[in-house]
Amino acid sequence: MKNKTSSLSLLVAAIMLTACSPGKEDKTKEAGASAASSSASSASSQSDLQPAASAPDNVKQAESAPPSNCTGLHQISGIDDLMQQIAEHIDSDCLFALSHHELETRFGLPGDSDDIQRLLFPDILPEDPDYYQKIMLAMEDLRYGKRTISRQAQDAIMEQKRRYQEATLLLTQGREETRGQGEEPKRTRYFEVSATSAYLSRHNNGFGGNFQYISQLPGYLKIHGEMLENQSVFRLSNRERNPDKPFLDIHFDENGKITRIVVYEKNIYFNPNLGRI
Repeated sequence: MKNKTSSLSLLVAAIMLTACSPGKEDKTKEAGASAASSSASSASSQSDLQPAASAPDNVKQAESAPPSNCTGLHQISGIDDLMQQIAEHIDSDCLFALSHHELETRFGLPGDSDDIQRLLFPDILPEDPDYYQKIMLAMEDLRYGKRTISRQAQDAIMEQKRRYQEATLLLTQGREETRGQGEEPKRTRYFEVSATSAYLSRHNNGFGGNFQYISQLPGYLKIHGEMLENQSVFRLSNRERNPDKPFLDIHFDENGKITRIVVYEKNIYFNPNLGRI
C-alpha cells in the first residue's frame, strides 16, 4: 500500500477554501485585479523560462566527484538548465538537505508553498512523520469550520494563486509511504517538476526543450540513465546505485511524451533480491 500527498494539492484545496470563505469575495476580486496589473512587470522580471538550447553533454556527474553541497545551484534559464543542474547533483543529499523553499529560491522559481502551510497550520510541524496526514485532517477541519484562516495566510494564498497564473515552471513537494504486511512503514520525500497552465499552453501541453518527448533526452541522461523494464519510466540513479540516496524518474506516455519528472530522496520500493534500484 502506498500513499502520496503533494504540497500543490494542499495549496489548491486551501485556495478553494479561501475563495469560498465568508467575506473573501472582495479579496478575490482585489487579487484578480492585482494579477492583471502585475502581468506586465512579471513578464519583464521573470521571462517565460523558454527552454534554452541544450548545453553540450558535459555534465560533471560522469567525470568528477559528486558535489557535497548545492552551492552551485543557480537561477535557471529553462527546463534544460533545470534538469542539468538536478542531474549534476543527483549523487548528493543536498537536494533534500535544503528546505523546499530554499531550493525554489536557488532555482529562481515561485514557491513558498511550505511557508503557506506553516501559516495555515502553525501547530503542525513539518518534521512530524505524520505531517501530511495531519495536514489533510486540518484541511477537513477548515472545510467544516472547525479551523479558521488568518489574514496573513489568506494574503499568502492569494499571492501564490497569482504566481500560478504566470507562465513558469514549478517545484511541488510531497511524501510517499509504503507498508508491507507486518512491516514498519517506509517513507520518502520527493519534489516534482511541474508547470503552470500558462506555461503548458505555450509548450504544447508539455515541458518543452529536450524534455518534451523521451526520445529527445540529452546525451548525458541517455548515457548514465536507463529505461526501466516493462515500465514507461526512464531512471537516472545515483552513481553508487544506493537505494538510500536520491534518484530521478522521468515518466512518459504511449506516444513517448514526457508526463512527469520526479526526484526522490530514496527508493522505498527497493528489492534487495534484485540487487539494484
